[in-house]
Order: sequence, then structure tokens, then C-alpha cells
Amino acid sequence: MKRIKGILPFLKGSRLLSFLSLLCALVATGSKLCIPLLAGEAINAMIDPSSYFPVYYYLSLIIVFLLLGTLFRYAFDYLTALVGQRVIKNMRSQIFHSYISSPISFVDSSRQGNLLLVLINDVENVQTGLVSGFAAFYDGIIAILFTVIFMFVLNWALALIVICLTPISMLVSSKVSKFNSKHFKAQATASGEMNAYSLESLNNSECVKTLGIEEKREEEFDALNDSYRKNTFKALLGAATINPSTRLVNSFINAIIIASGALFVIYGDSITVFAPLTVGALSSFLSYASNYMQPFNEISDVVSEIDYALASLERIEKAIATPTDPNEGRNILKDPISSLKADHLHFSYDGKREIIKDFDLAIRSGHKIALVGPTGCGKTTLINLLLRFYDPQKGCFYANDVSTELLDKPSFRSHLGMVLQDTWIFEGTVYENIAYAKEGASLEEVKEAAKKAQADSFIERLPNGYDTKINDSSGLSLGEKQLLCVARVMLLSPEVVILDEATSNIDIRTESLLNESFQRLLDGKTSLVVAHRLSTIVSSDYIVVMKDGAIIEGGNHRELMEKKGFYYSLYNAQFN
Repeated sequence: MKRIKGILPFLKGSRLLSFLSLLCALVATGSKLCIPLLAGEAINAMIDPSSYFPVYYYLSLIIVFLLLGTLFRYAFDYLTALVGQRVIKNMRSQIFHSYISSPISFVDSSRQGNLLLVLINDVENVQTGLVSGFAAFYDGIIAILFTVIFMFVLNWALALIVICLTPISMLVSSKVSKFNSKHFKAQATASGEMNAYSLESLNNSECVKTLGIEEKREEEFDALNDSYRKNTFKALLGAATINPSTRLVNSFINAIIIASGALFVIYGDSITVFAPLTVGALSSFLSYASNYMQPFNEISDVVSEIDYALASLERIEKAIATPTDPNEGRNILKDPISSLKADHLHFSYDGKREIIKDFDLAIRSGHKIALVGPTGCGKTTLINLLLRFYDPQKGCFYANDVSTELLDKPSFRSHLGMVLQDTWIFEGTVYENIAYAKEGASLEEVKEAAKKAQADSFIERLPNGYDTKINDSSGLSLGEKQLLCVARVMLLSPEVVILDEATSNIDIRTESLLNESFQRLLDGKTSLVVAHRLSTIVSSDYIVVMKDGAIIEGGNHRELMEKKGFYYSLYNAQFN
């Protein structure tokens, strides 16, 4: 029960509907269970015509209760479905909010396939198992309580026999349910691993084919798939076992009740300790005994679903409990950024290997700063620290002589624009993809930004120009997608522009077209450029040469070439 309470926070806005749903179940089940009692009285009235009420009176009441039960059953099913959909909507909203608000470190360290599994499959499992399943569970409990009351009204001795034999069925159900729980958890884990591996393989299918490792990936997938199959088989085996087991026990109990009831009808008058039974009362009691067993069978059916849903709910709660991206800064950066400074930065992703080592750099306003060095030297990590995707273990960045840790993150980031190596194009028009950077941007502003980014020429050639629908697989080249991303930054026009390998996917001709637009974009602004292609940064005001997380050289292109040091070697290696 404690674990099921985890669903209560998601009932926000639906608690009244939940109460009405439970009330409808109470009335519907109560109406249904009045019918066997009335049917028994009708049988007695047929046997003894001198009874107080005629047969048609009981038949009329049976019709009334039948209609009443049907009406409230419909209302119960409708409200249960409505509440269930609201619950999964709230769940998905909270999970997505948790994902979108989580630190970059959480996203980097998680498998995307597993995150999607929680957002889609686990939520559906909870809706099926906990919402619909719990509704059936509640309905079964009500049926059991009403049935017990009516059985005691008819014959307390037979009712005691039924109740004394009930723990046998409960014990069997409990044992099988306990077996199921651990296998459903293992099934959910195996499913997450298989989905994550599938998504990873599909996203990198070109690399897989290029390396010729299709067979290896298939073998690894088969191993994960086989693990999922085994865990699913065990879970389904347990689910398939619980119902026949309880039905076997219940059939045995039913046989004892029939035999005892027959004895009470025949010898009831001579056994004074037991209340005598009429034929109609025995007929009603047997109906109730059968109804009494049926809810246990229905409950046993949903127990496995509830166990599966609880395993999914546990994963959902962990996803929602993901810590949000810390934003302890309270200062709002209102003035444009006029200076940036890195002061004795030290950073490590895992706390073992230091990526950035005692990094110091003062960036003057309007200067173009280039970061160069071999792969893994910490260039992109430095950008992550500046944007506060990660925080250094020691030291910090200063903007306008204020520590960035004291600044509100969204406020600070609004002063920076970044173009990454990887492009992001979403489903929508060309206009929407560019205007995404600035809320309420007009078509004229978007066109002007596209012209500055040298993207207007290929946009005009599209079937509907700026109204052309595009997505990540719409046939645009990598260079064209990158130009759209550059246009976003042009539209935003921040004081600080960060280019992280922004031209790596653009050909030489397109790169030459961008140079002029970059010069207009960066005029009077501060820029930080990460580049492997050294021809793109020869005009930089200052070039920072990094190796193993530390600065080993610094100066403009001419000064560094005259030193004939590490930068000199890198430059000549590219052009020779």
C-alpha cells in the first residue's frame, strides 16, 4: 500500500472524480449483489404461493437493480478511464519537466533509449496496472464485503465456512505474486537496456556499416534480446500461474460449500445450532459464494499487472526525483557583457582525471579568441564551464567582474549565443526554425538574419521558401542545416558568440561565404571560437593553445608562428 501511495501526487485535479468513481463502483456492485437475494426470494415465492410478496414484485425489483447497476457501472468505467488519462498526462508532464530541467551531466550520463522508455512505456504500464488495475482491485474488495454481509444474512454457519477457507486462496495468490514481483522488475530493466541499445545502433547506423560491425552489433543485441526474453517468460509464467492456481483452490472451496448447504437444507430442522435453509436461500447463497470467489480471481488477475506497474512507478519516481539544474545565482546581468575572465579553473568529470588545470584567461570586449589544441585537450569542456553546463571544482568565470556562479543562469546565458558542431533542426517551417531563437521575431527579421548567415540563397530555392516544412531528415545538407543554426544566432545578436567547431560540416566555398557574415556578426562583439581547421582562426586577436587541459602557448597567429612551438607544428601539419 505504501508503494501505491506514490500515485497520489499525480491525481492532482482529479481527486473529486476519483471519489465519484469509487462511489459509482460502490453503488454498481451493491446493486448487482442485491439481485441473487431477490432471485432466491422469487424462488421461494414460486414454491410457496402464500408468501408475503408475489413473484412479480421480486422480478420488478431485480429489473430496477439491474438497470441501476448497469448505469453506475458505465459511470464507473467512464470516470476511471478519464482519471487514468489525466494521471498519465500529469506523469508525462512531470517526467518531461524533470528531463528538461535536469543538469547536462544527467543527460550525458544517461542512455536516451532508457529515458524514452520511462516517458512512454512505463507511464502506460502505470495507467494499465495501477489506475485500471487498482479500480478493478477496489471493485473486487467492495464485492467481497457486500457478499460477506449477504451470506451472513442468509446463513451464518455457511458464511463462516466460506471465510475460514478463504486464506487458502489468499496464501496461494500471495506466494505466486511475490515470485512475480522480482521478475517484472528484471523485465523492465532488460527492456530499458534493449531499447537504449537499439536507439544507439540506429542513430549510428552509418558508422556501424562503415566499420563493418553489423554482426557484432547483432550478436550484442541478441544477447540483450535473449535476456529480455528470459525475464519476460518468467514474468508471464508467473502471471499465467496465479489465476489457475487460485481457481483450483476456489473450485475445491465451492464443492465444500455445495455439500454443506445441501446438508443444511435436508437436516437443518433437526440441527438446531444451524439456521435452516430454504431452497431459494441456498440458491442465493451459492450465487454469493460464487461471487465471493470471483473477486479473488479478478484480483489475482490484476495483481501481476499491479506488480508490473509498481516496478514502472518506481522508475518514474526515480526519473522525477532527478535533481534540477542548480541555479543558486540571484543576480540578474542587465548590462551587456564587457569583460570575461577565467580565474584558476580546475575541473574533472569523474573526480579522478583533471580535464582543465589551473586555467587563466582574460577576454577583452570585442576580441576574437580562438581555442586550439589536440582532441581531448579541454576546449569544449571550457565552453561547458563558461555556459555553466558544469561547474569547476576550483576557480570560476567572471562576467563584468561578477562571478558567474552568483548570476542567474537564464539571465547570463541570454547574453551568449552558440553554434555547435551538431545541428538541431526540428519539424517545422524554415521560418520557425530560425525564429526559435527569438520569441515574436518577424519575417523581415528572420530574412535579414538568413541573409547575414548567407542562408537566404538556398532558402529561396526551396519549394515554399521560408514556409517550406523541414525536419532533420528532409534532404538538407549538413552545411545547409548549419547555416540555419548560424542564422538563429544572427537573429539573437548576443554580445558574446561561441562557435564550437561551427564550420566543421561546411565546405570551403560555404565557409568563405560565412567569413563575411561572421565578421558582421562579430563586429564590436566578443567571440570564442573552438576550431580544428586553423585557417578559420588566423585572424583571431588572440589564440590560446591548449594541451592536457592547460595553456601552453598564447598570442596572435603571427606571434605563434614566429615562436615555432606547438602551434607552429599544428599549423604546418595541416597545410603540408
